[in-house]
Amino acid sequence: MRHSSFYPSIISAGFLGFLLVNTALWQSVAIGSILAILFLCLFGYWIGQGVASSEKGIGSWWIGLWMLLSSITLIGSIVYYLFAFTKEISLLLACFIPPIAWWISRHTHKGWFERAHEYFSGAKHHVPRSFWIAVCFLICVLIATVTLLTSASTTESVRSAWQTVSPSVFIAFGSALLLLITILFRGRERAITLPLTITTLFVFLSVVSLVFPIGFGFDPFIHKATEQHIAEFGTITPKPFYYIGQYVLVLFFHHGFAIPITFLNTYLVPILTAFLLPLAWFTAAAHLFHKKSTAAATLGAIFLLPLSSFILTTPQGLANLWTLLLILASIPYLVRNEKPRVWPLVLPAIAALTIHPIAGLPAILFVTLLASDPKQNGNRSLAKFIFWATATIGSILLPLSFVAQSLLSSGTTGLNLNNLTNLNPLNHFSLFFANRFSPLIDFIYLYGQNTVFFFVVMSLLGWWTSRKPIHGALRIFLIMTVMLTVNFLLLSTAVDFSFLIDYERQNFATRLIPLALFFLTPFFILAIGSWIERVKSSPISLRITTILILASLGISSWYLTYPRHDAYVAGHGYNVSTTDIQAIHAIHTDAANAPYIVLANQTVSAAAISELGFMHYYGDLFFYPIPTGGDLYEKFLQMNKTPNTQTVQDALDLMNTRCMSTTTCTQPNTTILYFVVNNYWWEAPRIVETAKQSATTWWALDKGAVHVFKYVY
Repeated sequence: MRHSSFYPSIISAGFLGFLLVNTALWQSVAIGSILAILFLCLFGYWIGQGVASSEKGIGSWWIGLWMLLSSITLIGSIVYYLFAFTKEISLLLACFIPPIAWWISRHTHKGWFERAHEYFSGAKHHVPRSFWIAVCFLICVLIATVTLLTSASTTESVRSAWQTVSPSVFIAFGSALLLLITILFRGRERAITLPLTITTLFVFLSVVSLVFPIGFGFDPFIHKATEQHIAEFGTITPKPFYYIGQYVLVLFFHHGFAIPITFLNTYLVPILTAFLLPLAWFTAAAHLFHKKSTAAATLGAIFLLPLSSFILTTPQGLANLWTLLLILASIPYLVRNEKPRVWPLVLPAIAALTIHPIAGLPAILFVTLLASDPKQNGNRSLAKFIFWATATIGSILLPLSFVAQSLLSSGTTGLNLNNLTNLNPLNHFSLFFANRFSPLIDFIYLYGQNTVFFFVVMSLLGWWTSRKPIHGALRIFLIMTVMLTVNFLLLSTAVDFSFLIDYERQNFATRLIPLALFFLTPFFILAIGSWIERVKSSPISLRITTILILASLGISSWYLTYPRHDAYVAGHGYNVSTTDIQAIHAIHTDAANAPYIVLANQTVSAAAISELGFMHYYGDLFFYPIPTGGDLYEKFLQMNKTPNTQTVQDALDLMNTRCMSTTTCTQPNTTILYFVVNNYWWEAPRIVETAKQSATTWWALDKGAVHVFKYVY
C-alpha cells in the first residue's frame, strides 16, 4: 500500500515544530541531538527509498543518509560562496529537506518495518546461549576499553596516546575484536552483529578523542577556529577554495540542532565512519557474494583498512570517507546494474570535492569513468575515448593542480622535472624486515610496515579467485589504483613543496596511498570472503587460526593507526597542553592591548588560534608563526638555534614591513615580541639559558614546562 501523505506531513510538521522551538527558546543540546538523530534516520530513509529502491531496509537507508549529508554539504557550499552560511540558512535548509525527502520516496510500495524485516530476515534458527554470552562479554570488554582510555586522559604534552594508557587496554580491546570476529564468523544474527561492529569501530577510532580532552593534532584546532568564526559572521575572508564542505556540515548541525562546534569538530568523522562504513561494507559484500552470511563474516576485516585519517575530524578524513563510501556504493551498479545508478553518485563525488580536493578529484575522476565505461555503454567509440582520456589525464591531474596553484600564488610552476630521472617505485614500495628483539612490537611492525604489500597481495588474490564477470566489472577500481599510484610517484618526485617545512613536504603525496588502497577494497572483500567460505567447511583448528590471525592483525592495526613513540618510531608530535593555553593567555594579558607577535612552535600556535581566533594579522602574516613553512616560522627556528636580539629585530621588521606593504592592513607597528620554549623541544635547556641573557624579561609556567621570553624595542 502506498504511503498516505497525511502521516509524512504530520511527522514533518512535528519535527519542524520541535526544531524551531528548540532553536528559538530551549537551545537544548540533548533535545537537539535527539532531533538530529531523527532527522538523519527518518529523512535519510525516505531519500534512500527513492535513490536506492532495489536495496532492502538498511541497505537503502545508509545510502539515503549519505545522500542527505552530501546534499547539505553541496547546497550549503554553494550558498556560502554566493552569500554566506548563517543560522537562518541552516534552518531554511532543514525546513525544506523533509518535504523533498518525502517527495523522493513517494513511489515506494513498502513501509519501514516491512523493508527492515526483509533486510534482516533469514532462515529461522535457534540462537545458541553461547552467542548471547559472547555478546555480553563483548559489551563488557568494550566498556572496559573505554574506561581505561578515559581514565588515562591527560592535559599534559605527550607524544602518543599509548604513552598514557595502561597496556591492559590492548588486552581488553583485543578480547573485544576476538569476540566480535568470532560471532561475525557465524554470519547470522545480523540485527545484533551489525550494531556491535559499529560500536567496536567507534571505540577503535576514538582513542585520541578520549585520551586528549583538549584536542589532538594541529589541523583540528585551525578548522575549529574557522568554524567558530563562520558561525559568528557567516563567512571568513578570504573565502577558502576548499574545506568549506566540512564547515557547512558542522555549522548545519550547530545552528540547526544546537550541537556544540567543539563536539562536532571532535567526533563528526569518527561517528560517521563508525556508522556508515560497516553498513556500506556489508551492502557491497552482499552484492559480491551470493550469501549474506559470507558478507557479514567479512566485516571483521574492516579493521584492517587504513583508518588513520578517520580518528580526527579534518576535511581530508571526511573527504576520504566520502570517497570510500562512493567506491562501496558503486558495487551494486557495477556487479548487478542495480540502483543507485551513476548519476546519483555524482552528488557525493562533488560533495567530496567541496571538502578536500586531494580526495575529491579522485572521486570526480571515478564517477567520470563509471559514466563513460565502455562496458556499460555498448563499447561505443565516444565512451571509449572519454574513458581512456579521463584515465590518462587523471594520472597527472593532482600534480597539475599543484602546478596551477603554484602559478596563481607565486608565478612559478613548482616543478622539478630533473627529479624524474631518479624515479624508482621500489624506493616507495619495498618490503620491510627488522628486529628489535621484542616479539610483540616486531610482529606489529612486520605487518604495519608491509601493509601496502599485504593489501595489494590480498586484493590480487580476490581478483584472481572471483568469477570472471565480477572482476571484469570491477576493472575500474584497478584503473583508479594505477592512476593514483602514478599521481603519488609524480607528487613525491617532480612537484616542489619547498614552501613547506622539511618534514611536511611528503605529506601531500602520502595522502594518496590510503586512497589508492581504498580503490582495492572490493577485491580485498572478495579475498576475505572467499577464504572464509573455504574455511567454514574446514577443520575447526583452521577456523580458530583464521579468527586469531584476523584479531591479531586488527589489534596491530589499532596500535598503528595512532601516532607512536617506540623502538621503531620516534614521535615528534605533541598534543596541546593546559600549560600551552595558560602561556597564550598570560602573553595576551601581559601585552595589555599593545600589538605584539609571538615565536612559538606549531602546537602552541594552533592553541592560540583556537583560544584567540584570527585576532591579529600583519598583512598576510598571522601574529603566531603559522603556517610552518612561512617567513615568521623561519625566525622561530633561528631563535631556537641561537636566541639573540638581532633575530628578534628581524622578526619585528618583517611583520611591520609586511603590514605597511598591504593597503588593507590596519595593525599598528609592534615593538613587542614573545618567544615561547617548550621543555620537550630539542636542546630546550640550552635555548632557555641563552634566551635569559638577551630577553627583557621572562617567566616560567608549570615548573618549567613552558618558558616565555619577552623582548621590547
